Amino acid sequence: MVVRHLTSSELRLAVPPMVKAFWDYPESTHLVPSERHRRHVLPRYLLSDARDAARFDMLLGAEVDGAVVGAAAWIPPEAYPVSLRRQVRQVLDLAPALPWGWRSLREAQRGQSANRDRHRAHPEHYYLRAIGVDPDAQSQGIGSSLIEPVLDLADEKRVGCFLQTATSGNVSWYERLGFRVAEEYRPTDRWPVVWAMWRDPQLA
Repeated sequence: MVVRHLTSSELRLAVPPMVKAFWDYPESTHLVPSERHRRHVLPRYLLSDARDAARFDMLLGAEVDGAVVGAAAWIPPEAYPVSLRRQVRQVLDLAPALPWGWRSLREAQRGQSANRDRHRAHPEHYYLRAIGVDPDAQSQGIGSSLIEPVLDLADEKRVGCFLQTATSGNVSWYERLGFRVAEEYRPTDRWPVVWAMWRDPQLA
């Protein structure tokens, strides 16, 4: 296995394994319950995440036998606040999915707003925006290999790391990597439970 930074020209290598990983994710099925619609919406959403991370050279990919089987979209501390140019790029990325995701748009906006509030409540940090490993390649240490390089970088810069997850199984996995639950909440009345997780920098 090789872990490396993916460039903007390699975005479409990162998206397929992430789509497979997020296909049955609670937030995915909540926002886009129709599988037919999800096929259009989910790849565009994850492409936007991957593109934003690659802009800061923070899109990590794990290759096995030359194929990308997992990817993690990280956002560095200096990426905030989000510039107007990045906001426009994200809108353009998601626009082709609107015919299939229009009904979920308001719920998605409300949920994202609540998630951003938790994000902003923390001091300077690296943000794990999305991580996904092809289910056929899981339980081989690939996920942790996409996390640990940025944890080391955060420790070196003495800043924290932050993420949100909507599955309890992920919570225990992240705890093994040094994260702790900062808050358990529902972004909206109908949204699945989300765990906000924080990791303090580990100082030598």
